[in-house]
Amino acid sequence: MTDLKHGRFSQLYLERGTPTRDSKRFRNRLAAYFEKELSQHHDYAVTELYEVETGARVSGTPGFTRFSSVFEEGELRDVLDAVTIVFRALLAKGAGPHGSRWLHFVTRVFHEENIGYSIDGQGVVHFHVDQEFERNRASTLAVLQAAQFGAVRACFEDAYRHLDSDPADTKAAVRSMFEALETLARLCVPGAKNLNRRLAENGLKERCLEVAGGDATEQKVIGGFFDAYADWIDALHLYRHGQPSTEPVAPSEELAVYVLSTGSANLRQLALYASRMAP
Repeated sequence: MTDLKHGRFSQLYLERGTPTRDSKRFRNRLAAYFEKELSQHHDYAVTELYEVETGARVSGTPGFTRFSSVFEEGELRDVLDAVTIVFRALLAKGAGPHGSRWLHFVTRVFHEENIGYSIDGQGVVHFHVDQEFERNRASTLAVLQAAQFGAVRACFEDAYRHLDSDPADTKAAVRSMFEALETLARLCVPGAKNLNRRLAENGLKERCLEVAGGDATEQKVIGGFFDAYADWIDALHLYRHGQPSTEPVAPSEELAVYVLSTGSANLRQLALYASRMAP
């Protein structure tokens, strides 16, 4: 398929604005690509896997379905699931090159249509803010690969999974990030129960300063980091615990993104210190 990403007026001059979650053009382009490049040989396999995995139905009659209609008419959750399922079905049929081209095309459409998602090498769609948000997420996840951080990593991944959901569960996202940091604090300070200001400013700070190294200036800066971290913990307790309201109050997506970004940075630094501590 001809790649026109560098030669169209709309890509060169039109204001992009804030990324959106959905658009008719985005859906039409995915439907058109599937219809042109994949439907003839892969429609049945993709439809079968899609219906089994999602419980949704592809419009048409048995043997005469049209999978591209999912992209045109389906719920957003089904459209994003379909991106992954197309890739997995192609791999299962030994059509890996078609799968790679599909991921490349979807990635390009996300970018060109300014849709707020990204797609990883396994075909999984993730909520996308910007490159810095993604780098922050990836660099922290890399630090958490050690076996000792298994429970921390699970909470960390849950935080982003909740933000990826449609609609985004922002309250669950920030709570999961807090839980990741609380779990890590317990690893650093055996016997600790709850992550609170006192733990951050005392036991956690002392344990981390012991292994952080650096000269007197660096030690002072790191100590200041834990004082600021205590403020972060206090603020998040407003979502961590109950609120004086008859209706559940959830943070906006903008605030949830900020919490996950700052929480991820805190988590990465604390995990580095924890890895230096004796078992």
